[in-house]
Amino acid sequence: MIVLLLLATNIPMRLASFLLFCLVISGCSKEEKPPANTLPEDKMAAILADIHVAESRVNRLQLRSLDSSLMIFGQLKADIWKKHKVDTLTYSKSYSYYMSHPQIMTRIYEKVNKKIEIREKNNDIKL
Repeated sequence: MIVLLLLATNIPMRLASFLLFCLVISGCSKEEKPPANTLPEDKMAAILADIHVAESRVNRLQLRSLDSSLMIFGQLKADIWKKHKVDTLTYSKSYSYYMSHPQIMTRIYEKVNKKIEIREKNNDIKL
């Protein structure tokens, strides 16, 4: 599928081959240890579950003003940071690290889905 995408974008064959080679090599590398102060996967999953629940709450309000939605979501995120005793910088750096490691982020989102399913099942969709 990736090869078809590369060919469809009219990238010269040498460049396409190089990109494909880099992709294969990066997929074969060992999983490195996260940098210091990176949130553990379980904590990241809990925070992301709360963020998605908060987004859903704001969406259900159906506010006409984007500013109002952003203000409410900002307050909900501040509550999430307090609940999990984490600052935005640590969260942002952890999120960036995990996003650059798709296999780990996939594992985290599997945990996020399970957490949200459990909360829905228990009718406990709140922060």
